[in-house]
Amino acid sequence: MVLLCFDPDERKPLIPHPNPVSKPPNGTDWLTPSVPSARTDEQALLTSILTKTAQNIIDVSAADSVMMEQHEYMDKARQYSTKLAVLSNSLPQKKALALPSLTSQPHQVLASDLVPYSDVQQVISCTLIHERDV
Repeated sequence: MVLLCFDPDERKPLIPHPNPVSKPPNGTDWLTPSVPSARTDEQALLTSILTKTAQNIIDVSAADSVMMEQHEYMDKARQYSTKLAVLSNSLPQKKALALPSLTSQPHQVLASDLVPYSDVQQVISCTLIHERDV
């Protein structure tokens, strides 16, 4: 037995449609510029993106209202596990590569003095010269 409950606000948009005629907050009329400002364009673009996003959102908040019996949950869980096992067995198994060990005593390397900045600059300049020659 499946019981479906619907909320009357389910079809109500999350973001109201933009009002083409809007009034300024202080009640006076807007001065209409002949060329729309960049801020207005950005606001219109943002409103458009938000409206499209709101239309594409699937509201799952009412999912708890759908009543399923325990055996239906168990059947779905079993089907999910079976599909997951089939998919995981069909993927090539890759063994994780271990990081190379450059030293057997990393704590000594980390505790050692930093490389002088002049040495770093010399390596960079040599690299740039080599790149230019290639």
